[in-house]
Amino acid sequence: MTELTPPVAMPVLDALELLERGEITIQGRITTASNATLYCGIELDGVAAACVYKPVVGERPLWDFPDGTLAEREVATYLVAAATGWEPVPPTVLREGPMGTGMVQLWIAHDDSFDIVDAINSGRSRALQRMALLDAVVNNSDRKVSHLLPVVGDLPEPEPHVYGVDHGVSFGTENKLRTVLWQWAGDPIPDEGVDVLRRLAGLLEQDLGERLSRLLTTAEVRAARRRVQRLLAKGKFPMPPTDWPAVPYPPY
Repeated sequence: MTELTPPVAMPVLDALELLERGEITIQGRITTASNATLYCGIELDGVAAACVYKPVVGERPLWDFPDGTLAEREVATYLVAAATGWEPVPPTVLREGPMGTGMVQLWIAHDDSFDIVDAINSGRSRALQRMALLDAVVNNSDRKVSHLLPVVGDLPEPEPHVYGVDHGVSFGTENKLRTVLWQWAGDPIPDEGVDVLRRLAGLLEQDLGERLSRLLTTAEVRAARRRVQRLLAKGKFPMPPTDWPAVPYPPY
């Protein structure tokens, strides 16, 4: 049996270079995933790390996302997440791999000892509040508990950093927000969130909007702009939808 390449934490720019240029070796498959999700090693100039590779060829068609691919939506979410400055999504790229074009993302070694459900229920986690705002911007229709990866780290912090993964069903043009992070529904968006939304509003009219247009439809990019403007105008986190299930099934 091939020994698995272990996850490695690294600076974002180093991770992106590795993901974009490294040689990918498939080492296993995540059998619980609904689409092809492969555990891989990736190596460049003697530096190796674990990554997840989701080839487009392994995607199942979805009636409510008829255009584009899940891989493109994953990368689009990363681009928006990166623009927030919060690093809520692991470094992610779209590239060719052993099974064709797909999403390649740095594998995160999360801390199973941290009770993420307790953090969700408390409604006090700034990291999760930031994730809730990101989900509102990208219209994430599948924010499960298992898609939240806490990383405690070596330094004493008041709370762990939390990464979000599995964003293939984001950016729908209709309001399809489904999430386990409704703890801030109707609450005022904090100042740091307002600042980020203002920055996103500007970037979506410039380079970020152009980069998203290569991954999403014109209507989807326009809808993302409208969501940001709506969040700024209301100044509050969205309320659960009344015409769409508010929580994904299963929630975990």
